[in-house]
Amino acid sequence: MTKTFSTFAIAEMLQVDPGSVANWIDSDILKAHRTPGGHRQVEIDDLLLFLKQHNMPVPTELQGKEVSILVVDDEEEVVSLIVRTIEIRLPQYTVYQACDGFAAGVLITTCKPAVVILDIHMPGLDGFEVCKIIKAKDHTEYAEVIAITGDDSEKVHKRILECGARICLVKPLDMDNLISEIEKSL
Repeated sequence: MTKTFSTFAIAEMLQVDPGSVANWIDSDILKAHRTPGGHRQVEIDDLLLFLKQHNMPVPTELQGKEVSILVVDDEEEVVSLIVRTIEIRLPQYTVYQACDGFAAGVLITTCKPAVVILDIHMPGLDGFEVCKIIKAKDHTEYAEVIAITGDDSEKVHKRILECGARICLVKPLDMDNLISEIEKSL
């Protein structure tokens, strides 16, 4: 069962007036549902998305939720290098990996990554389509996509950004820059 919070619990966590939380919900700024008794309830993922969208700090009560990163590339050597780098430099995060767009689609729905490092050119379901899928689903739209590609053309960069990626990095990757971009995304 998904953890939910009342307007009063959210107000206490964020140190704001409960009326402000109710206004956010009533204005459709913060997604919520109502109980049969008419009380507003907010799911944890919706609250985290709201906080991220409004550049608000995540209260300590919510920081225990696992934060994961998904690495997707059809070149296993690239995946291994990125995964090892993240595990060494950012050990507080759980890292998942996929070697094609279809496997990525399954992992995206199960591990709900905060960041997806996504190769653009893969056989089958390419990075453009995977990015569109991520951004189209309510439960994954919050994920930040860092696209990676060996194709440094302006056309490719523009297209992936239009699909919803935050940034597009060129291979061979500068690992310091990649780590920096992951940290910005988180």
